[in-house]
Amino acid sequence: MATAVTRFKPFTRPDDPKITSLDAQAVACKGHWVITSPNVDFIPEPHIFEEEDLQPRADGRFGLVDCFQWPQLHDKDFEYSVCIPRKDSLPSLDIAWYTPTLEDFIIPTGAKFAIGTLRDTTVKQFEQLYQFLRSRHHPLQNRPIGKEVLRHRIAAARHEITRLRHHPLVFRDLVAFVAQLQRMLLDIHALLDYVEILYPLLASPPSKPVHANPTWMGCFTRNTEVCEALYFAGVPVWLVRDEEFISPTMNIVRPVRLTFPDNIARVMYSERGVSKPFPSIFRGPGGLLRHYHTCRRYEGTLAERPEPVAPPSTAQSSSSQQPSHGGKQATQKQNRAARVKASAGPSRMPPLQKSTGGEAKWEEPVLPDIPKPHTLFDSAWRKAEKSMQRVQTGRVDPGYRFPKPTLFVNVSTPERKKTYLFNWLSARPLWISQVSVRSPSKFPSPQMWRDCLNTIDTDQPSSTRSASTKSAVRDILGENITHVAQGYAGAPEEIEWQGMQVRVSSLLDPPLWLIRSILWELYELNFRYELYALDEVIVPHLWTTDEARVARQGLLYSIFPGGYGLLMWSEPLPQEPRELGLCASSMEIALPYWNSFFELLSAWPEAPPGLQHPAELDGSSGNSAFFEQAMSASLFYIQTAFDFLGRQPSLPRLFQFV
Repeated sequence: MATAVTRFKPFTRPDDPKITSLDAQAVACKGHWVITSPNVDFIPEPHIFEEEDLQPRADGRFGLVDCFQWPQLHDKDFEYSVCIPRKDSLPSLDIAWYTPTLEDFIIPTGAKFAIGTLRDTTVKQFEQLYQFLRSRHHPLQNRPIGKEVLRHRIAAARHEITRLRHHPLVFRDLVAFVAQLQRMLLDIHALLDYVEILYPLLASPPSKPVHANPTWMGCFTRNTEVCEALYFAGVPVWLVRDEEFISPTMNIVRPVRLTFPDNIARVMYSERGVSKPFPSIFRGPGGLLRHYHTCRRYEGTLAERPEPVAPPSTAQSSSSQQPSHGGKQATQKQNRAARVKASAGPSRMPPLQKSTGGEAKWEEPVLPDIPKPHTLFDSAWRKAEKSMQRVQTGRVDPGYRFPKPTLFVNVSTPERKKTYLFNWLSARPLWISQVSVRSPSKFPSPQMWRDCLNTIDTDQPSSTRSASTKSAVRDILGENITHVAQGYAGAPEEIEWQGMQVRVSSLLDPPLWLIRSILWELYELNFRYELYALDEVIVPHLWTTDEARVARQGLLYSIFPGGYGLLMWSEPLPQEPRELGLCASSMEIALPYWNSFFELLSAWPEAPPGLQHPAELDGSSGNSAFFEQAMSASLFYIQTAFDFLGRQPSLPRLFQFV
């Protein structure tokens, strides 16, 4: 096949050596297409003509059809993408082209499956780049273009960094989420260059072409007017034309062969030699839709079972056998009725039965192990109308996103408590990863959680009713979770929780601070995720687009300390009052969290009018105006939550410092 080297020769028009946008600093051929560039001396291999799959490769990127790795077809709606930095062109962006390895994947001590987080030093490098881009954005905030797009991109990047630092993932998902964050950061960098440099040049073209920016990705185009505009603005540009439209007097500086990429991954993802490709998210030629889907947020999957972690040695296993214990504590000597009440807790009432606040069937047991509820939410629950005729069934799954905390407190024996606690702490990383990345369509009831925590055998179920129940648990929790909940036979000596090493043997009679802290976390997680689920159902129009979702998530996250998400993974337990959010005893500390809570609820139908405006401390001895607004919000939330869940919603609990 003829190439540009054989079909074209250097040529200069007599008395007109100037290179215009229709001339060729370089020229190459691809089939019947002739590709010229007026401002760079190479022609990249084009991947714009044919329909191709947009599918993450082994490094989580999209190969040769990825606008963040290789020049793509110009599109007006994504014009800024021509400013995407070329790989390795800017040392300050090195982390944006890094690919994670298993050495960067930190798995907590005692984990049964390979679920972990990205090495903290690497996350800090992403954080540094993010802060650099934020500092660049600050003086550009008042420019006439890109305001909303940049604001949403920066918020989304903050969320992705938080995910890598705090959310446990399987390595396959970690690779994809690292690549997604890198695309976001490069996207922000491109937008900033577009706003600061390129847009002014396009809006007021210079009298002669600007030298091509060697750090910009550039683009292909079939439009001669676009080619000229980008040429004068200093964007590397390649004009694609059919040979019949090439002028015989075109100035040609250099006929070249196509430049092929040598540092872009093309193979699919695999683990230990087994191919586990990511799904294709789009198929089509270059242009608008390919740009759009390249920037689309990845949704992880746990469809592939995570790799189990190598079991501990026999010596380690034997050393973790339970110690002998003397008598039982008084709180363990409770009859069966009390245990059923504590483990099942408040549940759905019969369809036509009515109840008013304060009846015993709705109350949780008062035990030393259980953290006390926040006074305002507890009072709101007691005042709520609890008629099942109010409940809007089928709109919000009434199951528990995390185990119902009371399952752990009233158990028949210390051995059973140890089994429950160990199975939960073992399954916790995998379940958090599953809820964080791809939430199940249905959540377990308290009984299903009890069946899981009580150790589920993995043999094929029989036709008994018990087997049927276990099968239902598998269907909801997934095979992976039930695989983890296999008791502590062969368990390690220690298991990691909240950044601490917990001795497995201590779970037989856990210290009061430990059991309270574990239950506090479960109450907090259930409260956060119920609020999340309710908001998505009650105001679905605020979750329809990526930009709207990021904005709503940002508001939701601001209700809780840190403002980075709903999960608590490996960060330490609260160490000071400012980390308690809504439950902080200091009103000055709690106020911003309550105001975010007010703002979120204010968008719900029939929200109290007072929630439309943030509260202020009036300086009076009791700050009565603030308490009135907080009580109004608590009553509205608790009643609305009951009306959708048909059960007692999870209440925020007071944390007792260790």
